[in-house]
Amino acid sequence: MPSTRLFRRLGIRPLAARLLAYVLLFSVVLSLVATGVQMIGDFERRKDELLSTQTKAAELVSGSMSNNIWLMNFSEVANSLDDMKAVPAIQYARLVTSTGEAFSTGTYPEGRVISQTFPLVFDRSNVRPPEEVGTLTVTSSVDQIYSDLRNRALLNLLFQSIVVMLGTLGLLIIVRLTLSRHLEAMADYAARLNLDALVDPLKLKRKSPRTPDELSELEQALNKMRLQILEDTRSLRQTTIQSQGERDEAVRANHAKNQFLANVSHELRIPLQSVLGYANLLTDTPLDQEQREYVHTLLSASESLSAIINDLLDISSMEAGKLVLDEIPFDLRETLNDLVHMLGARAREKGLALELRVDEDLPWALKGDPVRIRQILLNLTSNAIKFTDSGHVLISIEVLRRRDDKARIRLAVEDTGVGINPEDIPLVYEPYVQLGQQFQRQLPGAGLGLTICRQLVNLMDGSMDLESRPGEGSTFWMELTLPVAPESATRVRPDTRMVKNRRILVVDSYELSRKITLEMLSRHEVHIEAVKSAGEALTSLRTAFDGQQPFDAIILDGFVPDMDSDLLCRQIRSNPLWADMRLLILSSNPQRGDAEHFRQAGADAFLSKSLRESCLTPILNQLFADAAREERRFLTRFSLQSVSDTARRRELPCGRMKVLLVEDNPVNRTLTRRLLEKLGCDVMTANDGEAAASLWQWHPFDLVFMDCVMPRMDGFEATRRLREWEKTHNRARTPVVALTASAMEEDEERCRRCGMDSFVAKPVNIEMLRAVLEQYCKASATPSE
Repeated sequence: MPSTRLFRRLGIRPLAARLLAYVLLFSVVLSLVATGVQMIGDFERRKDELLSTQTKAAELVSGSMSNNIWLMNFSEVANSLDDMKAVPAIQYARLVTSTGEAFSTGTYPEGRVISQTFPLVFDRSNVRPPEEVGTLTVTSSVDQIYSDLRNRALLNLLFQSIVVMLGTLGLLIIVRLTLSRHLEAMADYAARLNLDALVDPLKLKRKSPRTPDELSELEQALNKMRLQILEDTRSLRQTTIQSQGERDEAVRANHAKNQFLANVSHELRIPLQSVLGYANLLTDTPLDQEQREYVHTLLSASESLSAIINDLLDISSMEAGKLVLDEIPFDLRETLNDLVHMLGARAREKGLALELRVDEDLPWALKGDPVRIRQILLNLTSNAIKFTDSGHVLISIEVLRRRDDKARIRLAVEDTGVGINPEDIPLVYEPYVQLGQQFQRQLPGAGLGLTICRQLVNLMDGSMDLESRPGEGSTFWMELTLPVAPESATRVRPDTRMVKNRRILVVDSYELSRKITLEMLSRHEVHIEAVKSAGEALTSLRTAFDGQQPFDAIILDGFVPDMDSDLLCRQIRSNPLWADMRLLILSSNPQRGDAEHFRQAGADAFLSKSLRESCLTPILNQLFADAAREERRFLTRFSLQSVSDTARRRELPCGRMKVLLVEDNPVNRTLTRRLLEKLGCDVMTANDGEAAASLWQWHPFDLVFMDCVMPRMDGFEATRRLREWEKTHNRARTPVVALTASAMEEDEERCRRCGMDSFVAKPVNIEMLRAVLEQYCKASATPSE
């Protein structure tokens, strides 16, 4: 702005300019107020003078006018009235006699006027009493007064403005000399403040006052602050140097920790691969009960050790911020079914009911990381089974809301276990803390599971919490917002046509289990009745038959309190009136041979309760379909899969594959070769990269499993040479799968840089190898007819 530039040229800073403006504004307002008050006073004074003049003029002529009116000498009255015009302040006068005659002189003024009326009294007190003979009205204009006052006010304002301007200019000079220039010096000093300027103190260019004033106090405060900043800066420099050294040391320590984890992981996974692999192979051989128990214990301990290693690596990746989550379409129902299938045996060993409840509004396809979600639920459910000795473990999913192609879901794991004390709840997410020690028992694990769960949930932008009461159980839940993925057109929904309009009786004494079964059945158009005991079941069957509305099927729990379930089956089958009714057994703790036992008792189907979500409706539909064809066969979950599907699952879609296995450890080499051969592969082995190079040049392979750390030539160099050889000889690219005990993220990235296609961390099992083989099987996308 022009005014700003002008002030800068004059050396006037904004503070001084504002001070000048405030003083000037205050002076102008004060001048206006003073001038207004003065004008009001002058007006009142002039007005009083005008009234006094009118009164005096009227008094001079009133006596003669009264006599002339009494004598009726009206010509003299008119002359006296005209004589009043000689008074400058009077512009108009009017006389009215008591008999009605009126006389006037002058012109009535325009604008604002002042008028007074005076009585004319003829007084001959010695002869007769005074008598009023008329009235005299005198009128004067006040416009002249206003005009005079206006001119005087303008002159006063001009004079006062000049005085104010001069006074303000003088004040500005005083402020500039005594205050503003010193403030500018302080501001310039602060603006140039650095380590060099801190050495020199601030000195104002003025004489030292006899008594300290505000400027001297401010100068002393700035110099004191300068000394403090100088001291703090020196300390900060020393701290920065020390912190940099500590940071470098922390970086080296973190690198050493990661390297240690990588080495420990590698060294542990190699023998662990042998232990797990040969233990799995042992399970496929004839074993007596004691030997099978030993193998099972060996597998459980190995899997626990493998889980601890994976937890340590996950913690390291999350602390480094290198854990990346996938976002792929998946069916959460399938993820939960896999989870229940994995942990069902563990729950049955403890006699627990592992239940699954799924909200019917759950979308069929979501986008997210199914592996990490399953890892969280697997950890929570494993803990629930670990800390529960009786009762149930319930996995439930609830859709909280669905908006803009996103679903907010709540996944909860509830148990009836020992519970957690309120003061211990903040400790459950701490790493390496085991609350099991407070329950006088040592439990397996490193205490990392819940820590990893919470960090994974945070990475998914979700929340995790728990409720628990000692002796009553705990509920852990997490809430996630996941995008809804488009449903695949090829997804086949279960056939439920035969279930429609059927009458079903549910017999289950356990309230939670009965409620879940009823929830699943209520999603279909069926008529349901539920009872809690065998006696109530028999009564309901008789009542329904008598009412000509017999039940089409009974869903019977494997345990009812007032009668053995197999005895109830036989009693129902012994009644010929109920021969057409189908009988499905739901067992919360199935043991080997239970299905055959109930088949002999007369049941038509047998199913584990933990598999209800995926198998209940299809197995009911198959039961009613067999009944419509007047067939009767015993059904289990395996009956839902055709023989061709089973054969296709056992064999690779493309038949036998030619596989090259490169592994330096002889134990692991033999183990992995046997696992691959069980999957139907023709396997050739090499103990290092050089031996592998001589094999792939003379034998075509469908897939190469390559160990990364080997003597003479490691897997990275061997893969690079393979890719170069393929380019030189125009050969098709052979998939190479890294099979290594090093499972850090940088190891996986290194594998991809050298040309490998996939990364599999040891220890591997037969299912992992099957998944890799099916991924690279040429015919997996188009199965042979």
